[in-house]
Order: sequence, then structure tokens, then C-alpha cells
Amino acid sequence: MAWLLVALFGALGAIVRYLLDRSVMRHLATDFPVGTLLINLSGSLALGMVVGLTTRHILPIQDSIAIGDGFIGAYTTFSTLTYESLSLASTESFALGTANMVGTIVAATILAYIGIHIVQ
Repeated sequence: MAWLLVALFGALGAIVRYLLDRSVMRHLATDFPVGTLLINLSGSLALGMVVGLTTRHILPIQDSIAIGDGFIGAYTTFSTLTYESLSLASTESFALGTANMVGTIVAATILAYIGIHIVQ
């Protein structure tokens, strides 16, 4: 039954990611992938919170799997981050593409850590 919840939550996460990215990019006149950045950072914070709630036994493990693996797994996107960083590196500047990749990974790690500690 867990696989069904992961599939359902994953579908919802993918839809939310798509709509949020389109909305952000429509309202901002920039070539920088702000939508993907916002999605990956907010997803990392949310996943940290899910982990924190699960380790404190506030969130049942089955719900944690559905939300973490399903929704947040589909909501966030490492492959798009990689593609957009390479695109920035080749069309804008190598430094900007590298900063996007490295900066996102560092910030996402920090936000996941903060998310865990917010709920504890």
C-alpha cells in the first residue's frame, strides 16, 4: 500500500513543482532559474521537517514515506538543477552556473538541517 501513497503524493508533488516553477518564472524577468532554486530549497527545508517529525515519532513512518519519498521527492529536482546549471555555464557564465549548482547544494543542506531542528 505504501507504493500507492508514494505514487499519489508523487503525482501531486510533480504538479505543484510545475505550477510553482511556471508561476515564479512568469512573474520574474530573468534567465536565472529562480523557480528551481525556490523549489529545491523549500523542498529541502520541508524534508528536514518531515525527518525531524518522524524521528520524534510525531509523524508515522508510512506518512513520512508518502510525503518525503512521494511528494517532496517529486517536488524537488536534482536533474533540472544540473541541466539549468550547465545551461547557465554555457550561455551566461561558467561562474554563474557553478555558483547555482554549488550554492543550491550547500543552501539545501543547511535548510534540511534547520528543518530537522525546527521541529525538535
